[in-house]
Amino acid sequence: MTETRLRNYWRLSLLSTGSALLMALLLLLGDHGFREREELVNNVATQARLLAANVTAAVVFEDGRTATEIIGTVESSPMILEAAIYRVDGSLMARFQRLNAEVQFGERAPPYGHIYSFDDIKLVTPVELEGRTVGSIALRASMDDLYAELGRVFVSMLLILATSAALGSYVSRKMRLQMVEADNEIERMALYDGVTGLANRHAFELSLTQTLQRHARDKGGSALLFIDVDDFKKVNDLFGHQVGDQVLKAIGDRLTKTLRGADIVARVGGDEFAVILTNTPSPEDVESVAENLVRAGAEPFDTGGVPAHIGFSIGICMIPQDAADLESALRSADLAMYHAKQAGKNTHQFFSAKIGNKARRDLDIEAGLRQALEHDELYVVYQPQRSSRSGRIEGLEALVRWRHPERGIVSPLEFIPVAEEAGLIRDLGRVVLDHVCRDIVELRGSGHVVPPVAVNVSARQVVQEDIGDEILAALNKYGLKPEAIKIELSESVFINQPAAHAQAIGDLAKRGIQIAIDDFGSGNLSLDHLRHLPASVLKIDIRVIRNLPDNAEALALVKGIIAIGHAVGLSLVAEGVESAMQAECLKEAGCDLLQGYHIGLPVRKQDVQLLLELD
Repeated sequence: MTETRLRNYWRLSLLSTGSALLMALLLLLGDHGFREREELVNNVATQARLLAANVTAAVVFEDGRTATEIIGTVESSPMILEAAIYRVDGSLMARFQRLNAEVQFGERAPPYGHIYSFDDIKLVTPVELEGRTVGSIALRASMDDLYAELGRVFVSMLLILATSAALGSYVSRKMRLQMVEADNEIERMALYDGVTGLANRHAFELSLTQTLQRHARDKGGSALLFIDVDDFKKVNDLFGHQVGDQVLKAIGDRLTKTLRGADIVARVGGDEFAVILTNTPSPEDVESVAENLVRAGAEPFDTGGVPAHIGFSIGICMIPQDAADLESALRSADLAMYHAKQAGKNTHQFFSAKIGNKARRDLDIEAGLRQALEHDELYVVYQPQRSSRSGRIEGLEALVRWRHPERGIVSPLEFIPVAEEAGLIRDLGRVVLDHVCRDIVELRGSGHVVPPVAVNVSARQVVQEDIGDEILAALNKYGLKPEAIKIELSESVFINQPAAHAQAIGDLAKRGIQIAIDDFGSGNLSLDHLRHLPASVLKIDIRVIRNLPDNAEALALVKGIIAIGHAVGLSLVAEGVESAMQAECLKEAGCDLLQGYHIGLPVRKQDVQLLLELD
C-alpha cells in the first residue's frame, strides 16, 4: 500500500469514526433531552398532586383566601411560571403568576392533561375528594432550565467528541487488526458451549432442522434424545460451581464416547443435553442406545474427592414419526423427558400419543383453572371426622371442588397437580382458605359449635416466606383464632427438603396453628422422627386402612402407629374408613377420630349445618 493510499485509508477511517461518534452524540443528546423533559413533567405532576391534596378543603368550602395562600407556595419552585385553581364549574378561584411572566391561564379551566410548547409545559389535573372531582389545578413550568442543562451536556459531549476523534484513528486501527480474531471467537461462542466444548442450543437446532428437512425428502429416520441430569443441583450445592462445571464437561465427554461419531451431542441448557441419533429408524436400536446412556450416567463422576452420583432422565422423539418440524420435535422430546423424571428418574421414555394428549389436557385444565380462579367456579365441601368412642363430630376436612361450566365436575386428582406445576397452587390455597374461614363464621352465626377444620397445604405453599402471615391474615379477616383451623401437610413434606420445610412448619406451630401429618404410612417417615415434629395430629393413610380388618400385618401396623402416636402426644385420625368392620377395628385399636365414606360423605356448608344440628 502506497503512502497516499495509506493516508487516504486512515482519513476514511477517521471520518467514519467521527461520523459514528457525532451520530452517537446527537442520539445521546436527544435521549438526555427526552429524559430531562420527562423528569420535568414528573416534577410538575408531583407538585400538582401535592397542591391538589392540600387545596381540597379550600375548594370544597369556597375558601378563596386559603386557596390563594396554598397556590402561592409554588413561588418556592423556580420552574413554575404560573399556577391556577379552578372550581368544579370551571371558574377561576385563585391564581399565582411569577413577575414578568405572561398570563396564559384564563378565567375558565383548561382541559385536563399535558400541553407541550417550545417555551413551557402546561399540566391540568383534577382535585378530587373521595373519588369525586371538586375542582382542578393548572400549572405552567418553564423549559429554560431544561435548555440550559442540554447546553451544558452538548458542550461536554463536544469535548468528548474532540477527544474521541483524536483517539479514533488509533482505536480503529487496533480494532481492524482484531476483527478477524474476534469474528472467529464470535463464531465459536455462537455455535459451541463454553463449558463442555459441545455444540450449543443454537448449533443443535440448526442440525435438528437439517435432519428434519432431510427426512422430509428421503426415507429413513433419526431420533432426538433430551437428557436431563438428575440431581445435578446437589453437585453444585455440595462441591461448588467450579466442580459442577468439571462434572458437566465429564458428562459431555461420556456422552460423546458412548455414541457414534456421526451422532450429534449438544448442551442445550444448564444441566440439559440433547442428542441426535442420525439414521436410526428402529425404536429398538434407539432404546438400546438410551439404556447405554442411562448406565453411563449412573457411573460415579470424579470430583477430586467424594464421587458425584447423578443420573440421566431421557425423553425420546422418533423422527419423522413423532414430529415433522423443529418446535414439535423439541416439545415431544421434552414431554417424554418430563415423564421419565416422573417415572422415578434415571430412565428413558418414548414420546407417545398418550403423553401428547395428557400434555394438551393439562394445558386445557390450566387455562380452565385460571378462569375458574377468576370467576369463582371453585367451591369447598367438608367431610366429617367423628370420635370413635362417642360418634360425635370433632373435626372437619375441607376439600376443594371444581365445577367446570362445560365438563362438569373436574377431579382434584387432575387439577391439583396441574395447579402445582403451573404455579397456581398458592392462589388455589388462598381461595380455599378464604372459603373455609367464611363458612366457619356463617356456621357459628347460625348458633353451631364448629369443630376445627383441616385445610390441606402443599409442599410448594409451605416454603413460601409469608405462608404464616397469609394464613393469619385470612383468619383475622373473619375474626377467627388460629384454633379454628388445622393445617394438613402430606408426609412427603417432612421427607423432601426437611430443613427448609421444618423451619416454615415450626413457624406455623409457634403462631398457634395446629399441624396435622397427612397420609402417614405412604412414605418413609420414621415413627421416631415424629418426636421432633411440631405436629399435634397424625392421619393414617387410606392405603394402610383399606386392608383392615382381615390383613393381620396391616392391623399390626395400624396398632403400632396408634400406640407410638399416642406415646408422643399425637391425636390419631384414620382416613378412608369405608365399612362398619373397619370402624370397629379402629375403635378397638384406640384410634381417636374416624373419617371416610362410612363415617360421612363430603358435603356443602348447608349440609354441614344439618349434620351439626343432628350431632
